[in-house]
Amino acid sequence: MSQIASGMSFPAIKGQQANDEYFIVMCPLKRLKKIFSFDEGQLPVDKRAQRIINEERIPDIANYILANRDDYVFSALTACIDGESEFIAIGEAKHEQKIGTLVIDEDAELYITDGQHRNAAIQEALTQDPTLGDETISIVFFASKSLEERQKIFKDLNLYPVKTDSSLSITYGDSPDAKLSKTVIFESEQLRKLVHMEKSNLGPRSKKLVSHSAVNTATKALLGNITEANYQELIPIASEYWHEVLANMPSWILVCNDEASGGEIREESINAYSVTFHALGLLGCWLLKHDKKWKQTLKRLKKVDWSRSNSDWAGRCVVNGSMYNNTKAAKLTCIKIKQLMSIELSESELLAEQTLQKEVTQQ
Repeated sequence: MSQIASGMSFPAIKGQQANDEYFIVMCPLKRLKKIFSFDEGQLPVDKRAQRIINEERIPDIANYILANRDDYVFSALTACIDGESEFIAIGEAKHEQKIGTLVIDEDAELYITDGQHRNAAIQEALTQDPTLGDETISIVFFASKSLEERQKIFKDLNLYPVKTDSSLSITYGDSPDAKLSKTVIFESEQLRKLVHMEKSNLGPRSKKLVSHSAVNTATKALLGNITEANYQELIPIASEYWHEVLANMPSWILVCNDEASGGEIREESINAYSVTFHALGLLGCWLLKHDKKWKQTLKRLKKVDWSRSNSDWAGRCVVNGSMYNNTKAAKLTCIKIKQLMSIELSESELLAEQTLQKEVTQQ
């Protein structure tokens, strides 16, 4: 029989870490708003045990839930109880002592220590799809925690965060563009040798030429709008284009044949960097639309001097001797590639080139 006269209760499992007991409960999503009604973000930093919520993250997480209505996944929230609580086991046997009901006094305050953005996104998703309400999320509760103890738990939970690399996220992702780019790579023995599927930042010792993230970005530039409805029919187009580019890149072929490493190519050339892949994607977008003999045109890539010391790349993808990677750099690099291949520039490209030359002259 509970000693707490009034409060909320949850079926729970009791566990232990170090000297602390904790309780895992399954909570209906529609109850979260009532349970976590107090916003710690309104308090000064020394009076709370949580970062201020980043409102810009909420729509993205909520959209993830709604867009993946049948297969979204969330890890447990972690929360602390500041006030009275009681665990009532179902029996006296060893395992029975760990299963029971967690009762929390109605005057106790409950604070989210990890998962505040998930909680806020769930609230937003519920406004658009109330049928989510009866689904559940697990919550790990630590009982009878003071402010100082809650601050320590927050610090400990965030002590060794490891952000998933963007390349690995794409490799494991199920967006249309992710499924397209990884299919193109996995179905090609040559591209599998060139592309690192897990890491985006490749060191000098890496054998791989470029990251999956870079190929994905370049392929989106190549094909434009990639959707669930069209990505499968775009796979052979992307595959054909990248294999034609590969056939006209002698240094890439060296990597495929294990005669050079990606790190060795990056040390001397720009064509093993994501910005150049992006530029080649932009180039392909134009060729596929305007040049019926685009395969023949791509043969001119062999005559391009890709060395980092080549002044053609200065102010585009090479700035003060270092590689520069953003959309503007990719577009300017694409313009120079088109010039070197004797391909006519569009009006917007001519304007961008004139602007660059004025900037160079003024320096």
